[in-house]
Amino acid sequence: MSDFNKKDCPYLEKKCEDIKCPCPKFFAYKDASDPRKVNEILTSNHFNTSLPAWELIFSMQQKFESRFHDINNINKEEMDHWIDRYLVCIEDEIREIREYLNIYAEPKVNNKEELKKEVIDILHFVMDMFICGNASAKEIEQAYRKRFEITDKGDLLDISYEFQHYGIKNFLKLDNNYDLSILKAVCSLSDMCALVRQQISWKHWKKPNDKIDMGKLYHAFAGVFFAFMNLCILTMDKTEIKDIYITKNVENIQRQFYGY
Repeated sequence: MSDFNKKDCPYLEKKCEDIKCPCPKFFAYKDASDPRKVNEILTSNHFNTSLPAWELIFSMQQKFESRFHDINNINKEEMDHWIDRYLVCIEDEIREIREYLNIYAEPKVNNKEELKKEVIDILHFVMDMFICGNASAKEIEQAYRKRFEITDKGDLLDISYEFQHYGIKNFLKLDNNYDLSILKAVCSLSDMCALVRQQISWKHWKKPNDKIDMGKLYHAFAGVFFAFMNLCILTMDKTEIKDIYITKNVENIQRQFYGY
């Protein structure tokens, strides 16, 4: 790519000095920025974009996750392992979000569009965790509805966004400080993730439990989804969740294609 300029890459970091440019991440980013290429990839992967947002996103994530390990009939030991691994991934993405906030001496450039993509990266790993907990899109929806006593009909993303939009200020005790509001939201998400970890055997020094209480696990999953949606409400419009997820999923597919 003769016209490549490092300034064109949103993923440029100090460590990139030792990496040949442009790298697979940049090639994938360019593909995901091309509407024709995006449509081509969606079509070749048989993704039905007319599906309701939550059903579409979950099905896309299932297909991507299956590239790395078997997602069907996961046993107790595998469930413990993968849920714990994805909790680590979520925490790492939360760390990256904090880097966009003006809470350190040298924060990243305050780029709200890139911050939205970081939030959607969390969604990828949240759903990976759900999938490795043998949960379907419908089971997550049912757990959420039960935990928060939701009776409204419709797509889970629409329902949760509207329901939580009206209560988020009181729940997180928000003020007019944007960075502090985001920080509170990611701390809440970390707390909900900790409650998920309590349901699995992750302590190597302790004899593992014979089974997982799936009711309690899905109740904890609903808490994670609730906390994640609060973060979405603070950073993007409702329609952007689906749109940014699709673009980033295509980008992730292409990263693998280019050898990332």
